[in-house]
Amino acid sequence: MRPVATPSSKLYRNQKPLRDIVGDEIRSRIFSGSFAPGTRLVERELAERFDVSRLPVREALRVLQNEGLVENLPSRGIVVKTLTERDVVELFDIREALEVLAVRLAAARVADNVPNKLRQYVNESQEAISRGELDAAHSANSKFHDEIIALSDNALLQSMLEPLLGRLHWLFRQIPDFERLSSEHDELCSAIEAGEPARAAEAARAHVLSYRRRTLAYLFG
Repeated sequence: MRPVATPSSKLYRNQKPLRDIVGDEIRSRIFSGSFAPGTRLVERELAERFDVSRLPVREALRVLQNEGLVENLPSRGIVVKTLTERDVVELFDIREALEVLAVRLAAARVADNVPNKLRQYVNESQEAISRGELDAAHSANSKFHDEIIALSDNALLQSMLEPLLGRLHWLFRQIPDFERLSSEHDELCSAIEAGEPARAAEAARAHVLSYRRRTLAYLFG
């Protein structure tokens, strides 16, 4: 494995802090299942793995804990969080309420000719699926949902969703039915592009409920 960039690297100086680079590495391993639920994340071991000091690892783990991807257990320390069926149901309840609102607001802003990258991310996902690049498809799908939230231009809504995004992005990766997901995103994107808030909101609700049913069936039978 290639070591994570060091503080003296160009990547660190010009793009993002080392804690974020380390956090991205850990997060990607959680999403891929390399760090499975229940896995202990030991500062010293992670620092050695990524060839960094323990400080950026500690800071990265704090961010991931705020996102709900890891938790600090008295008997074990920091571990990858195991989402229960109740956790997933509650996440979808919140997602339905907040994302439908975000989509409605986004469509209204598009009707006012506010530019966006929604179609770009839908196309990126479809192209990645056709190439069999599933990680790239997952990334494009997450960017699609993040763009909707940003496009809503509602600071309070964004602040409410921010601590949930890590767990939501994890949920986005649980369904292997990429073709259906891509089709639903295409339909939702078209409704937003048309600047029709009511139609877009219904498409968003249908998408969340469909995704909810399939995710619960996939994860819990």
